[in-house]
Amino acid sequence: MTDPRQNRPGRLSSRWLRRFHDAFDGLRSALVSEESLWVHLFFASAVIAVSTVIGLELWRWCVLILSISLVISLELVNSAIERLVKTLHPEHDEMVGQALHIAAAAVLVASIGAAVVGLIVLLPALLAALH
Repeated sequence: MTDPRQNRPGRLSSRWLRRFHDAFDGLRSALVSEESLWVHLFFASAVIAVSTVIGLELWRWCVLILSISLVISLELVNSAIERLVKTLHPEHDEMVGQALHIAAAAVLVASIGAAVVGLIVLLPALLAALH
């Protein structure tokens, strides 16, 4: 029988701590091996730097952070799918290839959307800062 104190609100059980550890381990693994992730992080850093210099309003920061988080999250999911497929199905298969392309397309769509959002959010602030 489990100890009822372990399930009390406000307490992080060892299970939850392990989940956080696993998630950070996955992030570390992706940072070490995924070149695409570094490209997204480069552009995210550039957007954050420009936003800091021009002093964006809070709502603009929220929109940018959500967009950046979406792209990076989808890149992590895409990388996870690629690794899983390469492990479970190493030989070429047309349907598996299509699934990988669709996962990559999700990252592409989010990246294009984030770039458009970035322009919409940053352009007025940049123009105001320059005048």
